[in-house]
Amino acid sequence: MNWNTLVQIVRRYSNVFLTFLKDKKNQIRRYLIRGFIFSVFFLFLLTCYQTAVFFYHKKSITHDLEQLQTALTKNGSTAMVPKQLVLIFDRNQNVIGKYNSGVSLTLSAKQCNEAKVFQQTLIASEDREFLTHSGFSIKGVLRAFIQNLLSFRIRQGGGTISQQLARNLFTDKTRNSINRKIYETIVALYLESILGKSEIICLYMNKAYFGQNSYGVEEAARYYFNKSVTKLTYAEASLLVGLLPAPSLYNPIRNPEVAFKKQKAVMMALVDIEVLTEKKAQKNLNEFRVFYQIKENDEDNPHGTIAKNGTNRLFQVNDAPEINEYVLKHLNETIEGFHESEANIKVYTTIDILKQKTSTNVLNADIESLRWNFRNQATFSYNESKNYASGINGVIFSIHPFTGDVLAVSGGIKNGDYYRNMIRTFYMRRQVGSALKGFLYCAALEEGTIEPNTILKDEPINISGYKPKNWYGKYLGDITIEQALQQSVNTVAVTVLKDLGISNYVDYLANGLNLSYSEKDRFPKDLTLALGSADFSPLEVAILYSEIVNGGEIIEETIIRKIVLNEDVIFESNSSSSSHKKLFNSKNTSTIIHFLKSVFASGGTASWIGKKQKQNSKFLNFDIAGKSGTVENDNANFKKLKGARDIWFVGITPEEITVVWFGHEKGVPIPGSGSSMAASTWAQYAQNAIHPNDKNRKFNLDFVPQPEDMEVPTNSSWDLPSAEGEKEPADETVPYDKDREDSIPNEEKFYTTPTEKPKG
Repeated sequence: MNWNTLVQIVRRYSNVFLTFLKDKKNQIRRYLIRGFIFSVFFLFLLTCYQTAVFFYHKKSITHDLEQLQTALTKNGSTAMVPKQLVLIFDRNQNVIGKYNSGVSLTLSAKQCNEAKVFQQTLIASEDREFLTHSGFSIKGVLRAFIQNLLSFRIRQGGGTISQQLARNLFTDKTRNSINRKIYETIVALYLESILGKSEIICLYMNKAYFGQNSYGVEEAARYYFNKSVTKLTYAEASLLVGLLPAPSLYNPIRNPEVAFKKQKAVMMALVDIEVLTEKKAQKNLNEFRVFYQIKENDEDNPHGTIAKNGTNRLFQVNDAPEINEYVLKHLNETIEGFHESEANIKVYTTIDILKQKTSTNVLNADIESLRWNFRNQATFSYNESKNYASGINGVIFSIHPFTGDVLAVSGGIKNGDYYRNMIRTFYMRRQVGSALKGFLYCAALEEGTIEPNTILKDEPINISGYKPKNWYGKYLGDITIEQALQQSVNTVAVTVLKDLGISNYVDYLANGLNLSYSEKDRFPKDLTLALGSADFSPLEVAILYSEIVNGGEIIEETIIRKIVLNEDVIFESNSSSSSHKKLFNSKNTSTIIHFLKSVFASGGTASWIGKKQKQNSKFLNFDIAGKSGTVENDNANFKKLKGARDIWFVGITPEEITVVWFGHEKGVPIPGSGSSMAASTWAQYAQNAIHPNDKNRKFNLDFVPQPEDMEVPTNSSWDLPSAEGEKEPADETVPYDKDREDSIPNEEKFYTTPTEKPKG
């Protein structure tokens, strides 16, 4: 088909269409006129109906406005006066959380008038005709219509400040949009008739929502910038005003890139009405970014220091954020109408605030270090590395093995989203790798599958096509249980589980965690269970090892000791969470603890800690045992990355079980292993936070296998430490262990300090 033919076809059909329109012109005109008349009539009926609704509510609206008007004449609220007060205490009666429900920081008319910068910014962005209209602006509606038409999306709503105030005070936001718009316009006209402009804008400033539980601009200014609204710069005010159309979308904490674009748009509105020159506006924005440490493409900390030091109206004291969020969640679930209640509540927890602060400081420092080390890998571009690094996080969970008291919990880097950190800390489940091999061997001892002196064979195995391999790529031959735990031997663990029986082991796990019969289904019914293919939370791992340290008694965790509502005790836990039901014989638990102590001995996966302990009498000067777990990367997308998907370490002392986990939220492998990075984190925590008295420095073991009672394998590639003292295994007979102290220098490329800069 040539060009002339195409032109002729277009002309022919155009003429046909124009002829049709000419013939139907009168009919189309009639339809349009009828449609217009019907629309106007329908709108008139809706207006009449909403006017009737308004007059029905007018008395109560007038009463509410008079009260609000009176409040504006007062001095304003510079202190928080709670409607409901929740005090949260640690185990030593220290206040770790002070939660105020239903409070707000409000401004007086005088204080509002002092906030000139915010008022100018608000008017420029939301309602340029505010000072001249009577509640409704035709000009504003037309401008919004044109803006929305040009951008092919809703960019402006067209509502005046008076209409928005009417919506915030007197309309149901779930109502039909047309009805609501008509009603809020009627109310806005009424507001303008009885209130002055300064009163309307002040009420708006006190009632608007700015995200992050901040109601009113004074709360928002204090939360995001740690200052009063009267001291805001134009750039700060622009960020807050930008939140108003959609507080979730333009939230600088969750969507910083979108929020900063909106902030710039608001600044340009100030330029449009000639409050600022374009040069001065850009200077304001640049100073804002420098002051709040906002850097281009900084995925680690995209919102800089915004909201980092601000105050939240809900918490005056928040020294243990994960625990405080857990307490609020518990109160909301157990006390009917908790958020509407005006009762004062005291909650006494098991947390030790000194341990809590130590765990948070240690964990956050090591997460930052891991993030830097991850970025040091050259696999990704600079921006990709930073983006992935921001997903690396960690958990520390510490409990008392005899009472089940939760002593310290930390759930990652402070980012303002403490609820998310709490969910990670208490409810996240990840594969544990070898971290639960101690529990597996204890179950095998209990069932008689193995004995303390059993000789096990580390050799290639094939069980119905399943061929597990050792992490060190070799086989040791005949070894003891102690050696199997020391070196975290995979083949032996799989063989022990096969002999024990998968269903038997699942029963021990379920009983240890107080799971119902149906909840057993979460565990895989295959031999990979020996190597940690099941998902566990840090709390669950801590409970299972507590039941070994306490001599085999089943326990449940205790976080909340007592709840007092006004003066009435409505909940009080037992002094001990032990059920007195036995899971293991104390002889078997003592054997496992003894073997787990050897993890720190020469040849153990964390021998570097044991060596340091021997060299320094003040370092971890109490009995220690432990078990590491490292889950290898199985994601084809990240095969070139060095590291593991999940890193665990269980640190065991006579009176505290501490579980450390590091990983990436999306399963991206991270540098290190359980017995290097996670063990180091535990050692720092234990050194600074665990200080047992003399009687609790040693494990109370009912039974300790003696070397002379144990048959030493003659054909093993492993040399047991002699009775006289430890002997380093010879290099040619021991498989290279990336986690041993003498191998750590070879892993230095994985570990840099947070002050070092990544390569790319």
